[in-house]
Amino acid sequence: MEWQYKTFIVSYCRVAVNYYNLLGVKPDASLEQIKNAFFDKSKKMHPDSDPSNPGLHGQFVDLNEAYRVLSKEVSRREYDLRLQHPFTGGQAFRPTSTQPQDQFKPCQPDEWRRKMNFRIISYCMLIMVLSISAHILFRQLESVHNNFTDEKNRAIKQIYNEGKVCERMNGFKKQTEILRQEKYKIACNNGENK
Repeated sequence: MEWQYKTFIVSYCRVAVNYYNLLGVKPDASLEQIKNAFFDKSKKMHPDSDPSNPGLHGQFVDLNEAYRVLSKEVSRREYDLRLQHPFTGGQAFRPTSTQPQDQFKPCQPDEWRRKMNFRIISYCMLIMVLSISAHILFRQLESVHNNFTDEKNRAIKQIYNEGKVCERMNGFKKQTEILRQEKYKIACNNGENK
């Protein structure tokens, strides 16, 4: 029982390690430098590299924790702030978001920003497809309208031409009839004068 109690106290009151020193980088190191330092040190400190050394496992866990914290902007800012303003607790640094699988993800832009960019691109593509569809639709409507007006003009022109022909025929007949009537009147007048 006493051994378990001592183990608990030692693990709870673990001395906080400076993650920059552990990785062997300066506090103003870039993410690429931190990543390279982590990969170099993890190859050397991996427990499988020297199975006879049981202390490598603890060092490797600390190294992973250091990389997990320093590889993300938010947790790195929190860590730097706690380094500048240390507190008296003996607890090691724990960032607000603890997701161990994130340490193996490549450095990418914020997920939110990527989603927003994807949305913007999607909206632009949608607007572009809709505008192309509207353009095609208006082109087809224009051609239907032009065909309709052409048919209407042809029908009106045909009616006009038929009317003109009828007018000519009717006009000729009426003229001949008027001339006959005038001849008849002239003939009648000549007969009365005799």
